Amino acid sequence: MGLSLWLVPNPAQLQLIQKVLPKQPKTRPVSAASYPDIIPHITLASSGKATQDAILRAIPSTLHSIPVEFQKLEVGDHYFRSVFISVKKTTELVALHGHIMAALDRDGASPSAPAFPHMSISYIANEDGAAERKKAADELRAIAVVECPETDLDGAETVVLRCGDSGEGHVCLAGFEGTEVWIVRCEGPVQHWQVLHKMILTPDVT
Repeated sequence: MGLSLWLVPNPAQLQLIQKVLPKQPKTRPVSAASYPDIIPHITLASSGKATQDAILRAIPSTLHSIPVEFQKLEVGDHYFRSVFISVKKTTELVALHGHIMAALDRDGASPSAPAFPHMSISYIANEDGAAERKKAADELRAIAVVECPETDLDGAETVVLRCGDSGEGHVCLAGFEGTEVWIVRCEGPVQHWQVLHKMILTPDVT
């Protein structure tokens, strides 16, 4: 895959989301490639041609944290989009994505970001099939995902993650605050991916 640029939740939200990501089931056999530990993120761009310097140049010089709103739990037909949450296309998110994609394109990096924007929940191998992906989504709905059929003010569906309990009661997330941008080398098995660079975004005080 090459290098990817990720928008990552703040550390506290990152830990909360990771708590509910599915693990390899103990009650049924699945591929060793299914259900690896993943870092919740939104891929802003990926490229098999870009260098780390090219990706750094593509990032806007002034970049504030970006609020992310969850929309819908979905099942896909690709390993990296096996089970994922689609994300609302806000002005800030779309503008950042467009800026980065255009800059990388000018550098001849042929960037891509399929199904942008989304946050993957599970990677499930093709040999485990559509049935396993559907089962993973159904199990999430049973324990950690609250789908809201009523639409928001923009007419879009919404979804909430139940992330467990704290001293103040139930913890639920309807999205996250994107406070870091990571450059990640995505080569080989997921557990071998390398974080090459982390950038802390400026808090949005508006």
